[in-house]
Amino acid sequence: MFPRITAGIRMSQPLLWSSIIDKPNRTEDKKALDRQIPKNSFHQTPHITYPRPPSFWRKSTPAHHIIQPRIIEQPDPASLKRQCIYRKKLEKEKSKTLKKKSDFLLLKFVKVAKLKQKEIYPWNEKLKPERLKAVIKNLTSSVESEQLYAAQALGHLGVAEEHIVSALYNTLQECESLPLKYEIARSLALLGCLEETSVMKILIRHLKDVSLNRREDVLSALKVSLHAWSILPKYEHCIGAQSSLTRNLQRLVKLQEPTDNVSFNAAICLGYLDRSSSDAQMIMFRCLTQKDWKKKMEALVMLVHHMNIVDAVIIHTVLEQLRCSPVYKHRADSAKLLTTIGLETIQQAHLEDRVFNVLLEKLYEEPLLVVRQSVALAVEELKMKKRVWDIVEKKLRDENEEARKQAVISLGVLGLRHKNVFFTLLEMLDLDTSEEVRIQVSKTFSTLGMNNIHVRKSLKNKAQTDGTLARECAKALKILDKVPAIQKDLMLQSFWLH
Repeated sequence: MFPRITAGIRMSQPLLWSSIIDKPNRTEDKKALDRQIPKNSFHQTPHITYPRPPSFWRKSTPAHHIIQPRIIEQPDPASLKRQCIYRKKLEKEKSKTLKKKSDFLLLKFVKVAKLKQKEIYPWNEKLKPERLKAVIKNLTSSVESEQLYAAQALGHLGVAEEHIVSALYNTLQECESLPLKYEIARSLALLGCLEETSVMKILIRHLKDVSLNRREDVLSALKVSLHAWSILPKYEHCIGAQSSLTRNLQRLVKLQEPTDNVSFNAAICLGYLDRSSSDAQMIMFRCLTQKDWKKKMEALVMLVHHMNIVDAVIIHTVLEQLRCSPVYKHRADSAKLLTTIGLETIQQAHLEDRVFNVLLEKLYEEPLLVVRQSVALAVEELKMKKRVWDIVEKKLRDENEEARKQAVISLGVLGLRHKNVFFTLLEMLDLDTSEEVRIQVSKTFSTLGMNNIHVRKSLKNKAQTDGTLARECAKALKILDKVPAIQKDLMLQSFWLH
């Protein structure tokens, strides 16, 4: 036997068979489980990005905030086309292919531009002579309904030619139907034939009618015809049975309530006939205190234009119409009424500062360009333009964003007094901290028609970027392209004072 050496050697512990017997071998079980469960491939393993998003630590879901409405119109992102370098080339190629297609395509006869729906009025419509001949022919028809339609149509079309008026007169003398006589008399009145006594007697007879609708119909026709008659020079045309018409109108004014439509329209007609009528003036002043904006405007026009009556109450009502009327035509007409009143009358009523403040506010608060332009004309006629220019030009360098935006909007209708203001606006378009101010500057250049080289260069640079400012600059460039070159020079000369 070999000797057992124990010196300097670390002996291993003796193997315990009990541990092998007691503990089962688990490696074989793990291998079996690994075979059953497939391992995830590399692309299926979850990829963790750092830094982690804030939602990883957020315990509660944030509340949904309602997007507040903005002054600038922002279209949906889905509706915006993705900018492409070659988009213009693609559009040109498409247009060429459309031209090369067959001549039977409908697109050849349809305009590409979007057509805006415009109101078509009878006096703007060019009537074909064949249509007028057909309507005149219906006057001699044996069917009464066709005669009534023809008489009404000739009155509403407003074509006061000799053969039309003579056809109506002949039918009036020959017919025996009372409804047809009334329609012909009403059409002749609308065409301005007020000197015939027979026509006026028929209308006066229907003014005495018990039917409220018939009275209103007669008064509406008389309002139109008497308004046109009052514009003509005096003593050029006389009205048949004028004294009888005046008496019946006075009776209607006193018979009904002051706020009633019949009494108001009768007072308007009476004011056209007699400017010094106390009954008509009383109804007009009572209507100034009512809430009906339309009646207020008609009363103001009657008092200022036709009766030449102006006082502090009328000026306050005109300013109220200019500030608060929901109808934009009333607001524009109110600015024109201020020019009719004049600066001297406003100064006598001690309302010069009040009028100046209202006009200054409407230069930037008014949403419609047509009304702002009428306000700017009123400022110029009332000799307040230099004073307004001083205030507006100081606001251009104000620290407040709203003040700068108001000044830019005002200059869009007032024009530019010096070239320094023009270069200030160019600088604001490039360097102003507010995007809304820069957008208003681009709109101001387009409304003034300033097709300057510096303006176009700045607008083109902004149009190549993204966002609302780029879209507004692109719109401004399109507007400037539509303005003729001669008109641009005239506009620049009118807006700059050398």
